[in-house]
Amino acid sequence: MFRKFLLSCLAGSLSLAGLSVQAQRHISHVSAERLIIKLQDSGVRKSASAGSSEAVPDLSLPDGRKLTYVRSMSDGSLVVRLPEGVSSEEAHALVSQLTQEPAVLAAQVDKRLYPALVPNDTQYVNQWHLSEDTAGMRMPAAWDLSTGSSGVVIAVVDSGILSHIDLDAARILPGYDFISDIPTANDGDGRDADPTDPGDAVLANECDVGEPPTDEPSSWHGLSVVGVMAATSDNSNDVAGMDFAARILPVRVLGKCGGFVSDIIDAIRWSAGLSVAGVPDNPTPAKVINLSLAGDGACSAQEQSAINDAVAAGSVVIVAAGNEGMDVANFSPANCANVVTVGAVARDGSIASYTNRGEEVDLVGPGGDGPDPMGRDDVLTLWNLGTTTAGADTLAFIQGTSFTAAEVSAVAALMLSVNGTLDPDTVRDILRATARSFPDSSCNANRCGQGLVDAGAALAGAADPASVVSGSTIGSSNGGGGGGGGGCVALRVADRTDPLLVWLAAAAIIGLRRRNR
Repeated sequence: MFRKFLLSCLAGSLSLAGLSVQAQRHISHVSAERLIIKLQDSGVRKSASAGSSEAVPDLSLPDGRKLTYVRSMSDGSLVVRLPEGVSSEEAHALVSQLTQEPAVLAAQVDKRLYPALVPNDTQYVNQWHLSEDTAGMRMPAAWDLSTGSSGVVIAVVDSGILSHIDLDAARILPGYDFISDIPTANDGDGRDADPTDPGDAVLANECDVGEPPTDEPSSWHGLSVVGVMAATSDNSNDVAGMDFAARILPVRVLGKCGGFVSDIIDAIRWSAGLSVAGVPDNPTPAKVINLSLAGDGACSAQEQSAINDAVAAGSVVIVAAGNEGMDVANFSPANCANVVTVGAVARDGSIASYTNRGEEVDLVGPGGDGPDPMGRDDVLTLWNLGTTTAGADTLAFIQGTSFTAAEVSAVAALMLSVNGTLDPDTVRDILRATARSFPDSSCNANRCGQGLVDAGAALAGAADPASVVSGSTIGSSNGGGGGGGGGCVALRVADRTDPLLVWLAAAAIIGLRRRNR
């Protein structure tokens, strides 16, 4: 008997009105105007004699220029105005110098704050999973710290890639097709340098007796996963991806009836920049590897070895917990060590009915599972209308841990854009340590990990890791690691071209099955 990762898909369709949201300002500072200075008692007494817009006694810049008094604060600190022409970098250097003065207790730049970045993508208003909503990831706060770096590569080990009007082709790296079995590949050959998704539609009983029970259309799963991470943002079109700049490395392992775990093991190593016999070396090793796939059974020694090798090479491996509503300990690579396992919650913060759960889950993300009959409580991302081969570009409301894993992969990439020195263990520890409390009592540490992913807090933690994980034992366990975009991944398509099209196809299931059982 041999194991295969089984992939099938069910989709639906609805028409969305052309909603829009106004973008708010996102301003980078080029100069500094004021400082906040807390003085010793003697200094406070002297400064009290200064009136508004007067020079503060005995306090000046190293070049002799005076600091002008603006006002006193509630804690006794002083707000002082800098001379004109002081850059932000110079102001921070002045702060460092001032803190060395005996009369100064503390000093900081009186920085300006602005409304958090809100992309102007027309359907951003429907991307509740990115918002400050109950179970949202608080992306605007994260984007104020970083919108990403092209120096970070995310490998998407999945069904391949398609072009899309809301996906920047310049950000998609060449990638590779690791499917060695020609019938599974569905593209006429085995392994090659073309990771394009030709479609994975299957007929009833094509994969095994009773699997699938009915004909199933192509899932375009890889495109949807990539859309969550990297749809083109702030372009007045469609949806916003979470990372505005990271490059995507499409690594194809799933085709008709899923994919062999032997191919997936090779793909993990190759994604991390390690050599695989018979395959050209990967010139753009990934710092983040996303595995939105799953199967039942224990983590095999070969799977674990490949993950260990990838982590040792510097890649963070992020895995979906799976969608069977069962204990994640029974699904691989969810139950492998050295991975970040991601479960799912509904829009109201309650545990998603489909998500795998258990002590090996690291944290949860917004995966959808709400009551809205049109699917607007699910995750909106990129999709394609083709039922067998590729058709027109569209959007889809989708639910499943495949997409919560994609969310966390994007957050990890943003963390690395803030601090490129982070190692995989530290990324995992920060994600866990900065996760916020569960919005609903149906989630707890025994079912949903350390909390709900908080993108803003994670990026702040990446900038100052010691403030978050110093001396912490978080992440020291051997367990953890998600399952995969499995069981009942429901889609509802937002078709821009045909408002009369209402329901088109049906759900996606990724799960490990045994043949000849």
